[in-house]
Amino acid sequence: MTSSSRPPLTSCTVALAGALGALVLLADVTYALVAGVVGVLVLGVGLRRGRVDVFNAGAGLIGGALLLAGVFGIGEGGTLLAAVALVLAWDAGRYGFRLAREAGPETSTRRVEAVHTLSTLVVLVLGASVGYAVFRSSTGDRPLVALAALLVGAVALLVAARR
Repeated sequence: MTSSSRPPLTSCTVALAGALGALVLLADVTYALVAGVVGVLVLGVGLRRGRVDVFNAGAGLIGGALLLAGVFGIGEGGTLLAAVALVLAWDAGRYGFRLAREAGPETSTRRVEAVHTLSTLVVLVLGASVGYAVFRSSTGDRPLVALAALLVGAVALLVAARR
């Protein structure tokens, strides 16, 4: 899908803030920082030019940076917070593109964007909190059940964010 309508300013602001928040959390790992900076730039270009495909590519690059940072040591908490910031950024951007396509540029959408962003943030924080609590409460050297719970939680959050 390659839309050419630019999202409203509020959605762009939330998307960039979330992407930058994720980038700050990934900054301890050099490779992740480099990939994250490129991802934020690509994401910003997608927002500016109104290109959903470019925006998604930027979010994907930040997601790859998140994986690198998780593997090379930012810890569970930092990884989870960066994931929440990234999903919030991606969801706000996608919602902004949808609003631009359906409502047009002359319609004021600030209130509906704020409600959508706050409700998404509540769902993300609650889901991440439950996943983190399950992860921390597991015992043993290999918390396989906790890892599976985090994976199921991540998939559930993505499904919820798509709706």
